[in-house]
Amino acid sequence: MIITLDVSAAIELIMGRKKQFFIKSKLENADWIIAPTLFIYEASNVMWKYNTIKNYPKEKLMKKMRYLLELVDKFVESKDIYEEAISMSFNIDHPAYDAMYLVTCRRRNAKLLTLDSRLIKAAKKINIPVLL
Repeated sequence: MIITLDVSAAIELIMGRKKQFFIKSKLENADWIIAPTLFIYEASNVMWKYNTIKNYPKEKLMKKMRYLLELVDKFVESKDIYEEAISMSFNIDHPAYDAMYLVTCRRRNAKLLTLDSRLIKAAKKINIPVLL
C-alpha cells in the first residue's frame, strides 16, 4: 500500500499526540510513503509555531523535523504537480496546497493519511481513499 502523508498526521506522530499510535500503525503497514515537497515547508512552519507560540526548544524541534522528513520515502516535486493541483482546487473549491496532496494520491494510486477534516471531505468528494 502506498500512503500520501499529510503534515497534520506526521505532526501528530512526532509530537506524541493522542492519535500517534494510529498514525504509526498505518505507516508501519505502508510499502511506500510519499508526499509533495510542499510537506517540507508546511512542517517547517509548524516547527516555527511550536517554538514561537509554545516556546518549544529549537534543538528538539530540529531533531523532530529530521525524523519527520525520514518518514517520507519519496517527495513528489510540487513544481511537477502544481498545474493539476490548481485546476483541481478550482473544481473542488478547496485550497491548492491541499490539492497537491490529492494530486499526489491520484498520480501514485495512494491512500491519504491526514487528520485534516476538510481535506478528508475533499478527498472523499473526488473518490481518493482516506485512511481513517
